Amino acid sequence: MREHDFRDLKAKAVEQLFQVGKCYETGDGVDKDEVEAVRWYRMAAEQGSADAMFELSKCYTFGIGVRRNRATAFKWLSKAAERGHSKAMVQLGKRCTHEYEADYNPRKAVRLFRTAAEKGDAWGMFHLGECYADGIGVKKDYDAAYLWFCRAALAAPDDEMLYQSVQNKIYDPNLKEILGKKK
Repeated sequence: MREHDFRDLKAKAVEQLFQVGKCYETGDGVDKDEVEAVRWYRMAAEQGSADAMFELSKCYTFGIGVRRNRATAFKWLSKAAERGHSKAMVQLGKRCTHEYEADYNPRKAVRLFRTAAEKGDAWGMFHLGECYADGIGVKKDYDAAYLWFCRAALAAPDDEMLYQSVQNKIYDPNLKEILGKKK
């Protein structure tokens, strides 16, 4: 067996571990068992699955199948983001924009949102737009904000929550006034 074939086989096996965890979490084809889901997610995460790392971070954040543990949740979220998981990047970026968080780092948030946005993540686009609109980690730039809000809406036309969030931002009185002056 060639090394390339072995890597493909290993990747498929890790994806299957993750999928078994999903089945246990949702009760799809098996009795729902969140503790068992965490066990399978952990196996997949320890073998490099960014999806499993992200799911583990959610489990530790919300106490799904495990006791809530903020530090462990952050560890798995960071690992998923480092592996290029766009949803993890967005969540980590959101933590970096809150001044009350120990992880407050607006410039890092912008980098994470931009990377997620460049991967096509609509929420990454939206939050990058917010950064430009509010001057968080970047200089205020209403044109860039508007552009990223529009890109977000176009990237996920069926996401009602995202659409509503974009509408709220675009029709924000401050942004609307500035955009109106440019015509």
